Amino acid sequence: MTSGSDIFNGITTAFVDLDDTLWWFTANSRVALAHTYSHFHIEQWEPQYDRFEHIYETRNAALWHEYHHGRITRDFLLVERFRHVLEQVNARCDHTALSREMNDYYLDDLATLPALVPGARELLEALHARGMQVNVLSNGFAGVQQRKLRSGGIDHLIDHMVLSDDCGITKPRPGIFDYAMRVCQCTPEHTLMIGDDPDTDIAGAHQAGWRTIYFNGKQRPAIAGTADLEVSTLDAITALLTNTHSTSHSR
Repeated sequence: MTSGSDIFNGITTAFVDLDDTLWWFTANSRVALAHTYSHFHIEQWEPQYDRFEHIYETRNAALWHEYHHGRITRDFLLVERFRHVLEQVNARCDHTALSREMNDYYLDDLATLPALVPGARELLEALHARGMQVNVLSNGFAGVQQRKLRSGGIDHLIDHMVLSDDCGITKPRPGIFDYAMRVCQCTPEHTLMIGDDPDTDIAGAHQAGWRTIYFNGKQRPAIAGTADLEVSTLDAITALLTNTHSTSHSR
């Protein structure tokens, strides 16, 4: 791993993952999921909300893993995650039709929620203070991701948002990293990725030749040899940015 003091040397462009790196997807999703459960009166089939949430989150996580690696389509993911829940709770309805309605409601509500990962705003401000171009690189969906930035009040701190929807390629596959460099006019040796997923964010960016900071807030093991630096809080990255910036000015 690179030492903290060296991680930013020569970096002019930073890409940051959005969900659970900047915008607190885990917390916001649970709020939107509870709203969806109530709005569609799912208690008539599953009175225990915790069970509904567990079924959804387990299936959703598995589907996202498949989607990241290009094994399923976006549309299949969006229908299947709620269709599976309805099937599991023996809902007496057209599972596919209701799952589409639930997904639309959930995503619309989700995008209005404001919670950020602690330290997210300060991190973006510190990256800008170092003179970097600051971009988002995400597998999330067009329309929804932009609204999340606005809801979190950090849209003005992002220079470019690059989405898998824009190029049809998901992280960690190489094509999206090549596409991001073309859009943002940067080169691998001057580019940094910050993200919370050891596979899609860190291993993918490492393979592209970028420097990487693994934000391991969920205590998941890194993939060996892919993270140049590992931290458990965003504040730790901000502290390094601030300290090295102060040191460089004092010379």
